Amino acid sequence: MNAPYDRALLNADCAQRSTDPVDAAKVRPDSIRASSRPLGWKPLNIERRELEPGGDCLPGGLTEHLIFVSLADGHVIRESGGDITDKELEAGLVSIHPSDTPVRWAWDTRLSFTMMSLEPEYLNKVARESFDFDPEQVRLKTVEGLRDPVITGIAGALMREVMNGDAGSRLYAESLANLLAVHLLRNYTEHPELVEADKVTIAPRSVIQAMKYIHENYPGDVSLADIAGAAHLSSYHLTRVFKKATGVSPHQYLVQVRVNSARSLLSAGAGDRSLAEIAAAVGFADQSHLTRHFKRMLGITPKQLRQ
Repeated sequence: MNAPYDRALLNADCAQRSTDPVDAAKVRPDSIRASSRPLGWKPLNIERRELEPGGDCLPGGLTEHLIFVSLADGHVIRESGGDITDKELEAGLVSIHPSDTPVRWAWDTRLSFTMMSLEPEYLNKVARESFDFDPEQVRLKTVEGLRDPVITGIAGALMREVMNGDAGSRLYAESLANLLAVHLLRNYTEHPELVEADKVTIAPRSVIQAMKYIHENYPGDVSLADIAGAAHLSSYHLTRVFKKATGVSPHQYLVQVRVNSARSLLSAGAGDRSLAEIAAAVGFADQSHLTRHFKRMLGITPKQLRQ
């Protein structure tokens, strides 16, 4: 929860709404002022929209990933997955809403924004081909009101193509779709340890050995000295080459492996194990230690995932 919010604003009636995911183009089509959809683009489209004060409820979420870029000041409340955010918008702020995620929005100001919609199948394809990652384990994070010049730059370029309507716009849009997908996977997934396949192949052998040691020993009491010893490097040298190759320190990588292991156990049911037992099984000191890192990485607590 970001700030005090007006519960009266969240009055959209969800009871009569379908629980199936909805095509973004069919949600409030009267708000669309410009759109790339008539141009036949795939897998990424963009629309410029304007909304008068109101609200909406989508119990089944949307069929596409949505990336919003605010074009003016405004005020939005979002309720999704039990979390409520209350955000004062400014021009240039970026928000991300993953597909198939139930959501309720309310706004008491006029809104002006661009909305990019990206097909989940395409994001999965890029995850598999560029990152050598199982697409079934890739999930975008929900993001509210951040500055991201890469995303705003892509949105601006796409909207210029819509307005110009050049013959080559479809090919250009497809290249921007790839750029956006890679950027989202690097920065806005639940797996920040995601490493491009070509980086793994060119990483120093010592880094590969360190990663292998972490994956084989993460449930135990693993120290930086242990990891460095497995890589045949000093702790200082290992930290430098490891972060250069993967983008994170050995300790951060260890924590990520432990969190993802706990998530896999919880997703699989984990029998009747308590959260304290799961924390111990993946190498955390206690349940609170697991919960703190789990929430920081994935945006939810282990208890919320288990429900």
